[in-house]
Amino acid sequence: MDYRIKKVGDDWKFLPKKERKEKSDYERLLNNISRREKKIESDLGKIKKLKEELKEMKKERTIQHHKMIKYHKEFTPTFSTSLSKNPKYKDTDNIRGSVMTGGNKSWTISVRVGGKRKPIYLGTQLKVNEMLDLIEGRSDHYINMFPHKHPPHEEKIKKKIEKLVYPLIKRDMLECLNKSGKLDSYINSTIKGIQYLDELYRNSGYFEERKPMNPKFKGKFVTYNPMYDKTLQRKLKNKKK
Repeated sequence: MDYRIKKVGDDWKFLPKKERKEKSDYERLLNNISRREKKIESDLGKIKKLKEELKEMKKERTIQHHKMIKYHKEFTPTFSTSLSKNPKYKDTDNIRGSVMTGGNKSWTISVRVGGKRKPIYLGTQLKVNEMLDLIEGRSDHYINMFPHKHPPHEEKIKKKIEKLVYPLIKRDMLECLNKSGKLDSYINSTIKGIQYLDELYRNSGYFEERKPMNPKFKGKFVTYNPMYDKTLQRKLKNKKK
């Protein structure tokens, strides 16, 4: 519909002042509507182009997302901590055969990266308990826990290992990666997990040089009194349990 008023033509000057103003406002309104329509048409063209660009971006996002998942699985290490507590059979002699033992109750951290698995032996249950006490400046907390018997104890020690030891392993892995550009040398090397606990103890603020056991002289031989070592006393106490 054409909203222009053609009948008046150039004779609008003959209109009264009020009507002339209303006509002028009306013409201005028509011009504003026309400009707005052209702008909308232009913006719709831009929006169409933006939508096409967005569509291509989303396609690229899907491709890159799959790559990121692949890279995460291939290069990002995952960690798990386990306690070996299954009984084992041990051969004694030909007469008695095999006997069931309590097994080597020990903690191991497994690192998986790039489809490879790296087990890091942390230490026996008793040794890890002892080291955690030393790191926290305690004497009878973790050493009196029995994770092989009580799941809450196992979970608490496992979380403590994750909090303390995992960052140190990641640190060494990153150092290896920055130095050689890959983790092969770390994965293929022999790593003693107890060294991480020793490092934590040395940096804990509770570190003390171990005192030598009390020597006793018997003739030309030197013997040691094991009960002088308080740590060993705790070990013997726990073995009786």
